[in-house]
Amino acid sequence: MNIVFTIIGSVVVFAVVFGFAAYTRYLQHKETMVLAEKGLLLKDTPDNKGFSVQRWGMIFSITGLILIMVMTPFAWNNIWILFLVGLLPLAFGLGLMIIYVLTQSGIKTEKPVKKTKPEKKEKAAAPVKKTK
Repeated sequence: MNIVFTIIGSVVVFAVVFGFAAYTRYLQHKETMVLAEKGLLLKDTPDNKGFSVQRWGMIFSITGLILIMVMTPFAWNNIWILFLVGLLPLAFGLGLMIIYVLTQSGIKTEKPVKKTKPEKKEKAAAPVKKTK
């Protein structure tokens, strides 16, 4: 009976987490479409590339750790449930964070160039019209 509660509880946790993530992504998509229609869409900057990979890696890792802590009292007879439900998201999240670290090492950050005002050029004198 404990196994049923454990499995149902883990399914509910995953449904809530992924449901929230899907709803957030849907709202982001709607916002982007409205901005694009109005011509206010911002271009992606190389500074925040890979940020979503890091964010999802942290979400999966924290979810895996919480599931391990929550399921440890219930899974002392069946340790395979602990491995299956807790360690898989933890390993996936750690893998995403490793991918983020490896891809960020290749990005070179350029120092911002200080923009200076262009020098004012003197206007050439207007050509003189010859009158007869």
